[in-house]
Amino acid sequence: MATAVKGKEEKQTGLMTLGKAAFSVERESLLNTLLLCAKIVPKTSAIPLLQCIKLDLKGEVLFITAMDLPEQAVLQFLNVTNDGGQDGSYLLNAKEFIDLVGKMPEGTLSFMQKDSTVTVKYGDRGRANLQALSSEQYPALPEPGNASYLTCPIEMLRKGAHSFRFVGSDESSPALTAVNLYDAEGKLGFMATNRHRVYRYISDIAIDNAESFHSGMIPAIKFKGIVDSLKSSNVDLAVTRNYLVLRDKNVIYFGKLLDGVYPDLNPVFGKIKSGPSFSVLRAMLDDTIKRMLSLVGVENNRVTLEVDESGALTMHSRSATGEICESFPDAKLDGEFPTIKFNAMYLRDALLVGDREVKTISLRTAGPSSPGYIEFDGDTSVVVVVNPVR
Repeated sequence: MATAVKGKEEKQTGLMTLGKAAFSVERESLLNTLLLCAKIVPKTSAIPLLQCIKLDLKGEVLFITAMDLPEQAVLQFLNVTNDGGQDGSYLLNAKEFIDLVGKMPEGTLSFMQKDSTVTVKYGDRGRANLQALSSEQYPALPEPGNASYLTCPIEMLRKGAHSFRFVGSDESSPALTAVNLYDAEGKLGFMATNRHRVYRYISDIAIDNAESFHSGMIPAIKFKGIVDSLKSSNVDLAVTRNYLVLRDKNVIYFGKLLDGVYPDLNPVFGKIKSGPSFSVLRAMLDDTIKRMLSLVGVENNRVTLEVDESGALTMHSRSATGEICESFPDAKLDGEFPTIKFNAMYLRDALLVGDREVKTISLRTAGPSSPGYIEFDGDTSVVVVVNPVR
């Protein structure tokens, strides 16, 4: 019995931390950092420490780490005031810590550690005591190695992150949940598909050393989540053998690459310039599609595009209880456009990408059973391919 009690005490002692670190930080700055951590920390984990956030105080810099290994990890840097002149390291429960800071008033927060208790003072009358755990057994961050980095304007990464709209959710087919980062003839390309449609964006980010660049797939939703959180105008990007690495002046992110080979979709683009087309105002088509989607019970959200007897482009849709038909008299037709059916939701997702300044889009197809190629006038970097429906 005594041995069991002693073992339990030793285990608890190993989880406790010692120290007297103290620092002050603006609540808004800390909260912005923790909101990114919230996207990383797993809700459940076989490794309980991963449900904690690691705080390392070194001089006037607070290093904040969150992990969901091996899937992803992030290290952030935050300037603080070291009130005690001592460095320190400990873990705090992520959910409790993030929720608490989110509900604290604006202003300066003061953190004072006394061994395994961290006291947070806020406002004129508030104080919270949090249990601190030892960080000694917290996992180490992945190693980027000798990664070759590309400097990427954040707006281009955001266009790449639009790929999240075009993927599926079946994790048994990882490639169909991913954005593929690849070498598009010397430029950084982004591609995503769910078999029914394809998103391709070829950025102006030059890949100067093709031999050191690795193509890789990462879950599109996670990619969008981290890109949306980055604040710098330029971000360094590297694809190692195992991880996508993104870094700016305050953040280093590691995203685990998916196993497997991305499907070769180049043949899909073989007929991108074949067949008749139409061009139409983007906003007008979007408004029409939104009204079509208000019909209930339309299989595959089906809409039909065709040219009517007067030569005007029309779109119509029908449900068991209603029908909508609209024309586009100002649409410009190039050739004899066929009658073709598409999923309206897929068309609308296509309209939500590309540069927002672009007012006109074009759709080209080689026939009623051939894919539709959607391009944005003045923005040749983006192409969306949508398969027709029956």
